[in-house]
Amino acid sequence: MAAVAELGLRVDCTAVLDGDPAVWTATLWRDDDPVPSGLGLGKGDSAAARVGAIFEALEHHLSGLRGLAGGGTTLRPASEIAGDATLRRDVALGLLGELPDGPVGCLPFRVVTSGAEVGVPLFLSVPDYLDEGADPLRESLGDHYDYAGVSRYSCNNGWAAGTDPVEAAVHALNETIERDALSLLLIDQFLGRRRSPLVLIDPGTLPDDLAALMSAAQTILGRRPHLIDMTTDLGVPAILAYLPAPDGEPARVRGCGASLSRHYAIARAVSELVQVHLASSLGDVHSAFAAMTPVRHDWTAPYPALHACYLSDFSTRLGGATLVPYRDTDAPGTAAGHFGALVDALSRRGLTPLRRDHYVTGNLAVVNVFVPGLERFMLVTDGQVVVPGERGMAVKNNGVRREPGTEGDRR
Repeated sequence: MAAVAELGLRVDCTAVLDGDPAVWTATLWRDDDPVPSGLGLGKGDSAAARVGAIFEALEHHLSGLRGLAGGGTTLRPASEIAGDATLRRDVALGLLGELPDGPVGCLPFRVVTSGAEVGVPLFLSVPDYLDEGADPLRESLGDHYDYAGVSRYSCNNGWAAGTDPVEAAVHALNETIERDALSLLLIDQFLGRRRSPLVLIDPGTLPDDLAALMSAAQTILGRRPHLIDMTTDLGVPAILAYLPAPDGEPARVRGCGASLSRHYAIARAVSELVQVHLASSLGDVHSAFAAMTPVRHDWTAPYPALHACYLSDFSTRLGGATLVPYRDTDAPGTAAGHFGALVDALSRRGLTPLRRDHYVTGNLAVVNVFVPGLERFMLVTDGQVVVPGERGMAVKNNGVRREPGTEGDRR
């Protein structure tokens, strides 16, 4: 609330579902007008969901184009970006080397392990930068690049808000790891030469609080979700809470979570599943939901393998899945401990996190994290025609997803 007040704003919070799990919405206002992109959804128990909704509304409002015209933006040739050994590990930035050269608008990020500054293209994590409404901004920056060849890879990946930059960066890193895990799961199951069995967590082995959450979710959803363990070689527990969709429809009602704490990853995934279910069912009658669940076009239809990824139908694989018992994992007791452990997990796999502290005050931090080499193939579930990067191609060609009970189970 202090962060809202220091911006001269007010916030309205509404409980869509209040309990455990809970879902709240938050809408930011300046006087009598809603502020641009000032909408947020929160999940978890009642208090966490309300706070989460406010933080997400602040993140959505403050990220993106806000403040970019005030300086800090630079221009880098596309060929230079594509030639950067670190940046080109991202599939979209690698593609710049196959497109016409020209200046690309960038923002400064810092390598978390060395502090070195690196210019990262704006389009990668600020989709609004590619909209017509941003034409005057791009013109003022001198950015006349034609992004048509890479725009499908643009998404708000790695943005997060918190009470300080470290806490926000933990949320952001977990999001990028979660999306990489979902990407690799899709590639393994629908593109891979040697598909691995799905790994399901046995719901009968869950601790009491997670079992109660699953029971509550089943009551709300009308069906019991499946907990797919999609943990990768990074060793950070990542969970997909999955519900089969009607035949021929994409499984967009899903929940994902990643955390050094497997307990928390499961709780996040199940709570998000409930949140997305309510968002999809209440979008027509609740303005906040309606604004946050836009209709998407499916561009994958002409490509059967990509279309299978878009549909994400794991239902036929459930019968042959490997059922594993729930096992808790050790997790640090502080945000700084989480951040250090996540950076170490990435570094062990040769992945270098970059971080930009976009907006920081004594009450709020909005941070963007970028990890070149982590997958963004999950955009296929939005109907985008995208291809895997280097990690995804390794899974597609070699089948290297982690087997259950091996590396990555932090005890």
